Amino acid sequence: MTVSLIAAVAKNGAIGNKGKIPWRLSDDMKYFATVTNGHTVIMGRKTYESILKHLGKPLPNRTNIVVTKQENFNASGCIIAENLDAAIKAVLSEKIFVIGGSQIYEAALPFADKLYITHVDAETDGDAFFPKIDHRKWVKTWEECHTKDDKNDYNYCFAIYERRR
Repeated sequence: MTVSLIAAVAKNGAIGNKGKIPWRLSDDMKYFATVTNGHTVIMGRKTYESILKHLGKPLPNRTNIVVTKQENFNASGCIIAENLDAAIKAVLSEKIFVIGGSQIYEAALPFADKLYITHVDAETDGDAFFPKIDHRKWVKTWEECHTKDDKNDYNYCFAIYERRR
């Protein structure tokens, strides 16, 4: 089983602001969908609620697991777990993608095998941040950079990091 974190991260570490992604990067949304399609995604309650507000349903073609401490939380079409350990134990697939938010990323980072990071060339307002990465523990295995255009507000780079063994 492989545990990966996937996130788009601004230069200042911001990943969200007031329940929304603070930029428009169409290519990143497509990349996220391609990478996570057919796999399990684990998210916190706020991330789930943001997805629900945007899509009106859980992410399609994925097993959606929502981590929350709220008792009797109902998320139709999702598995509910009280913590990250319970979420991982509920997984039957080989690939798990942790998709946010900040607290879930922080909890999952010590267990992660891979990081799929979209580095957004921006300093944005944020109230949710990706945890600091100790680059001595990670090696970049792939990177692909793009310039902003009419569908992408900022320059950005897709990168994959693997934990040093």
